[in-house]
Amino acid sequence: MGEIFSSFQGEGPLLGRRQVFVRTAGCNLACAYCDSAKFRREVTFCDVIAPGLRRRAENPVSLAWTMEEVRALWGRGTHSVSITGGEPLCQPEFVEALARACSAEGMPVYLETNGFSHRRFSKMIPWIDIAAVDIKLPSAFSRGGSEELVENELASIEAASRRGVFTIAKVVVLASTPRAEIEGLVPRLAGLDAVVVLQPASGDGRPSPEKLTELFEAAAEVLSGVVVIPQAHKMMGIL
Repeated sequence: MGEIFSSFQGEGPLLGRRQVFVRTAGCNLACAYCDSAKFRREVTFCDVIAPGLRRRAENPVSLAWTMEEVRALWGRGTHSVSITGGEPLCQPEFVEALARACSAEGMPVYLETNGFSHRRFSKMIPWIDIAAVDIKLPSAFSRGGSEELVENELASIEAASRRGVFTIAKVVVLASTPRAEIEGLVPRLAGLDAVVVLQPASGDGRPSPEKLTELFEAAAEVLSGVVVIPQAHKMMGIL
């Protein structure tokens, strides 16, 4: 486990909602725009962070300890528990148990994942209320992404939407993102009950307003509800 903290959702249609975040450590990908690179690998300690508070425990932490910390951070106006990463599907047994435990206590669960394993994702669906699945375009990788990865992501989005989970399909776009990638992707999302978000990358890879408009228009030719939402937590200077 990487860290547990209370903050505000900084991405997607739930922007601004207060959540307790549980960040797993370890990821199977190396995206060019990764904003949590230090959690691509396992870490020695799990930090608990809140205003005026910072404590840590040595990994591996237990489910009971994690739930105790989640309860302690759950405050007035908290919307849900966000399980993020790293990549949560790299720790499927622990994440499924955590989602079950949160659900049993009436805490809605928001899972943020790259969806690389439809099989692992599907096992968690009964305890997930909101699923934000990243679609990793081939241009997001220095050596190119894989068709198998995209197929698993799309299958995860479809499975969540069919089961009534509030589903977010997030596509990070860069200055280098080819229009053709968006044109090839959006027909696969048509007809699914999912909010499709184009998220402009931050930093050096940020697309220009002209590029962002071009990619949006490519998506809007097929999808009526696509939206552009940047990473607001970086603007606010919060976790």
